Amino acid sequence: MKATRVADRELGALARSMGGLTLIGASVGLAIGQIASTALPRFTSENWASVPDRQVLLRDLAVGAVVGLLCAGLIFFRRGATLDRLTRAARLLAPLALAGLVPGLLGLNGWSDTLVVCLLLTGFVVGIEPLWRLHFSAYDTMPALRAGLPIGRPLRALWTRIAPSVRRRGPAVIVAAAAVGYAVFMGFLALRSHAKFNTYTWDLGQLDNQFYNALHGHPFRCTVLIREGNWSELRNHAEFSVFALLPFYALHPSAATLLVLQALLLGSAAIPLYRIAARRLSPWLSTIIVLAYLFYPPLHGAQLFDFHFQPVAAAFLLWAFDCFDARRMRLFALFFLVAIGCREDISAGTAVFGIFLILCGQRVRAGIIITAVSLVWFIAMRFFIMPAVGTWGFADTYRELFPTGAHNFTGIIHTIVTNPLFTMRSMLTPEKLRYALQILAPVAFIPLRRPLLALSVLPGTFFTLLTTGYGPTLDIGYQYGGHFIPYIFPAMALTLAALGRVRRRAAVATLVCAMAVATFHWGAFPTRATYRSSYGWKTFEPPTAVEHRRLAAITELAALVPRDAVLAVTDRDITHVSNRLECWNLSVGFEGSDYILYQTLNPTDAELQQVAGAKSAGYVVVAERPEMVLLKRPGARGLLPSRRSP
Repeated sequence: MKATRVADRELGALARSMGGLTLIGASVGLAIGQIASTALPRFTSENWASVPDRQVLLRDLAVGAVVGLLCAGLIFFRRGATLDRLTRAARLLAPLALAGLVPGLLGLNGWSDTLVVCLLLTGFVVGIEPLWRLHFSAYDTMPALRAGLPIGRPLRALWTRIAPSVRRRGPAVIVAAAAVGYAVFMGFLALRSHAKFNTYTWDLGQLDNQFYNALHGHPFRCTVLIREGNWSELRNHAEFSVFALLPFYALHPSAATLLVLQALLLGSAAIPLYRIAARRLSPWLSTIIVLAYLFYPPLHGAQLFDFHFQPVAAAFLLWAFDCFDARRMRLFALFFLVAIGCREDISAGTAVFGIFLILCGQRVRAGIIITAVSLVWFIAMRFFIMPAVGTWGFADTYRELFPTGAHNFTGIIHTIVTNPLFTMRSMLTPEKLRYALQILAPVAFIPLRRPLLALSVLPGTFFTLLTTGYGPTLDIGYQYGGHFIPYIFPAMALTLAALGRVRRRAAVATLVCAMAVATFHWGAFPTRATYRSSYGWKTFEPPTAVEHRRLAAITELAALVPRDAVLAVTDRDITHVSNRLECWNLSVGFEGSDYILYQTLNPTDAELQQVAGAKSAGYVVVAERPEMVLLKRPGARGLLPSRRSP
C-alpha cells in the first residue's frame, strides 16, 4: 500500500511537470505569435483578428505546446528517467507560464483603458509571484544556482574573478549613476516642456512669483494667485520651506530654476533610499528598489507637472528617514523640519511615521516626539494660523465629507472619526480603485504585506482617496502621488527584509515585472514623443519655430515693462515672466493692472473677455510681436527703452 502511494505521488508529480512544461511552451508560442501580429492592440481590446491571423495564433500555440512536451520528454529520459530533473526544470521555467499574457497586457492603451490595465496588472502580479517562488525554490536543489546565478560554472568562475571592490562598490556606483541620470534626464524634459509652453499659472507661475517675492522681502506674497500683501498666500498653503530653497533660487531667479531644482532633489533621494535598504538587504536587491523608485510612474507624473512641494517634501523625507535610521539625529531634525515646512499637510504623514515607531516598539521615545511635533505643527497651521489669514481654498475637495453646518476642515475630521462607514463608502468608486491600483500595483503591493508597514499608505490615502469630486487628487499626472512615495519605498525595504529568502526573491522579481509594465504604460521611460501629465498630453519634441519666436517675443515685451509695474499675463505665458513682484493671472481680471501681455494663438475665453474689457476701458496697444501683444493702461508709467522699436 505504501509503495502504491509513493508511485501515485510520483505519477502525479510527473503529470504536473509534463503538463507544466507543455503549458509553458504553449504560452511562449502564443506570446511569439502575438508579438508578430500587426493588429495586437485591436485584438487585445476588441478581440478583432482576421481568420488567417487567428489560425496563425492557434498554430503558434500548438507548436509551442508540442515543443514544451518534447522538451519535457528529453529532460526526463536524458541519461535515464529522472523525475527530480524534470520537476526542477518545470519549476525553473514556471514564470514563463504567463508569457502569453504579456504582449496583450502591453498592447492595451494604458491611458484610455486605465482601470482595465490596472486590474489586469493586479491579476498578473497575483498570478506570477507564486510562479517566481517555484522558480527560486528550485535553486536549493541545484548547487550551481545556490549563489543566485542563472547558469552554472562559467558564470560563477567569471563572477569570482571580478575584483571584490568592484562587486562591493558596484551597486553604489549604479545607484549614483542612476540618480544623476534621472536628475539630468528629468531636468531636461522639464525644461523642454517649459519651453513648449506646457507649464501653467497653476502652479509654476504661482510658486515662481512666491519665491521671487520672498527673495525681495515679501514673505508669502503671491500676486499670481492672491492680489494682496505679505502673508496672504498662507491661507492657501504653509510653504515655509520656500526660505530654505531661496539660496538656490537666488542663483538664477526664474521658473526654470525651480524645475531643475525639483529634478535634482528627486534624483538625489535615490541615495538615502539605497542606504535605508542596504542596511537590511543585499546591495543588489537595494539597487533594484532604487531603480523601482526612479522608474515609478507617479514619481514621473509629479516631476513633470510644474513644481510642487509634495514631491520636494518626499525627497527631504527620504533624507530624513535615512538620517534617523543611521541615528544622525541632528541631520534628521534638519531634514525633518524642512520637510514638514514644505506644506502644512506633510506633517500629517510624519505623525503616522511617529505612530509606526511607537506601535512597533522601536525607538518609542523618538516616535512620541516626532508624533507630537508633527501634530502640533499640523493643528497649529491647519486650525489656527492659516484660518486666521483667510479662507482655505481647497476645502471643497472634501465637500462630500462635510457634516451639516460645518463646511471646514474641522468638519471633515468629525466625519472621518464619527462616521467611518460613510467615509469608507466615499472611497468605493471606480476612479479611486483605479488610482489606488496605479499607486500600489507597480510596487507589487509589497508595502501592504505587513500590518504595521501598511500604515505607509495612510498619508497618501487621506490627501487623495478621501477627497471627493476633485479629479487631480486621483490622477498620477499630478503632484499628489508625492504623499505616498517617501513612505511606501522604505516600507518595501522593511517588508522584504522580513521575508524568507525564496519569498523575498520572488517578491523582488514580481516587483521588476510589475514596474516594467506600469512604466511602459504610464512612465516617462522609455522616452516617448508624448506624455500624459496634469491637464493633458505633453510633447517632448524640440520647440517649434513658432514656439521659439513666441518665447523671444514674451522675453522682449516683458523687458519693456517697468519692474515695479503690475503686469497681467495669459495662463501659458505667465511662467516665463512670473519672476517679478507684481504679476497677475489675466483670466481672473485685468482691473488695476498697468500692462497686459497676452498671446493671440489660442487664448482662453476668459482671457479674450478680459482683453476686450481692457480695450473698452482704454488700454491701448503699445507693442506687438508675432503671437504676442502688449497693452498699456492710460496713465501708467511709460515703457523702458529697448534696442528694438515696437
